[in-house]
Amino acid sequence: MVSVPDFCHNINLTFNETSYQYLSECWTEWRISEYLRIYLPLIILPISLISNCLSFFALRSRHMRGTATAYFMLLLSILDPLVLLTKNLVYYPTFLSAHTISCRLLYFLIYVVGYTTVWILVIMTADKFVAVWFPLKVAYVCTIRRAKYVCIFLVILTSIVSFHHFWTITTFPHPKDITKRVCFYDMLRYSYIQHIWRYIDLFIWCFLPFILISTLSILIIFKLRQKGNNSNQNLEKIMHKNIKSREVENGNRLNSNKINNQDLIMRSHQKVNIIRLRHRHITFMLLAVAGVFLLFTLPNSIYFVLDITYGFNKRPTTNDYYQWLRHRRLIILTVLMYQLSDLQHAANFFIYLLASGKFRRSVISTCISMIYILPALLTCSYQRRTNLKQYSSRRLDRDHFDMSSRPSASDMSNMMRPSRDTLNKQQQQTKLNDKCQAFLSKSIASDISQYENKKVTF
Repeated sequence: MVSVPDFCHNINLTFNETSYQYLSECWTEWRISEYLRIYLPLIILPISLISNCLSFFALRSRHMRGTATAYFMLLLSILDPLVLLTKNLVYYPTFLSAHTISCRLLYFLIYVVGYTTVWILVIMTADKFVAVWFPLKVAYVCTIRRAKYVCIFLVILTSIVSFHHFWTITTFPHPKDITKRVCFYDMLRYSYIQHIWRYIDLFIWCFLPFILISTLSILIIFKLRQKGNNSNQNLEKIMHKNIKSREVENGNRLNSNKINNQDLIMRSHQKVNIIRLRHRHITFMLLAVAGVFLLFTLPNSIYFVLDITYGFNKRPTTNDYYQWLRHRRLIILTVLMYQLSDLQHAANFFIYLLASGKFRRSVISTCISMIYILPALLTCSYQRRTNLKQYSSRRLDRDHFDMSSRPSASDMSNMMRPSRDTLNKQQQQTKLNDKCQAFLSKSIASDISQYENKKVTF
């Protein structure tokens, strides 16, 4: 829950206080901003973790891997949760007592991982552009080995761009708690660098990737439509040739030829519709990626450019009620802009799920295999725990028996019977473990054989 300051409960102190800097913390706007700052990441982060875990296991299946696009999608499923985890470490009080070195390393990782995820989307679109415009070069250019080299080069480049955080970031005392410290830029020594860096960040993170994704997507859509028109014309030519040849050969069977011609027309239209549907899936995915990227990043970038240019989000210097009310409302907008940009890292899974039937089937197969495997794993783990407990209890009894005096012959004969019982129990437990392992292998083999036979198109 959001804690209201103590002086807000004192009505006399509230009305006698003349500083709106403190009075504004009693307003509803301040509480709304704190609620959004604390609880929105707690909603977005679990969604991103669950969806990206499903994406990771689905993309690791045999039907999905093997292409450069699937490799890039697999990297995105790993990097998207890392972006949210590193950002939330700065927002929450658990990281406020950190040292300067850890703050610098954290800011460096935030920008490296964030830039890498954005530019992987650009590379994915470029990979599809090459596949559509230059299909003969796909086997040479769009390979997994080249994709790995491109990703390594991208990480090195983003690390060089973000390396300045190791000296521009420092820690400051928290304004409300002196024992804690806050990570932020050292504006006293590097204010000019920080002013330029905001524009560079806007260009690298938003404008340039969006321009490239939009341009490549438009070119891909244009080429796909051009290929669709050419395929329609080729199908119509083939259809007319077949009709003419049949009319020449079967001049006396006009009625039957009309029926056959209608069948040819219907089949050709069905083929054209199938081609159009495949093209629609590709174009929808490209437009969805570009549209979601624009929707979640462009407002954030424009807002912070306006903030840098006009400074309307700075703290008021005068004790004016309307200025402080405006400041508290703009803080709500700032929190919403931050969280809106974080939604991008949880939305890629749903874009792929809507756009690709192959990805949907892979996710379904992953979920079904988890449903079969998890109960078996739980039962086997429970059996192992019971075995360990029984083994430890037997060792304790054995040690206690060694410490005691030597038993008589009658006692030894009585102790031989439980040993036989324990041997029987051990044999039963080994049989149960074998059954668990056999059940696991059968369930996994049945799932794999069930979904290997399905031929799906991406």
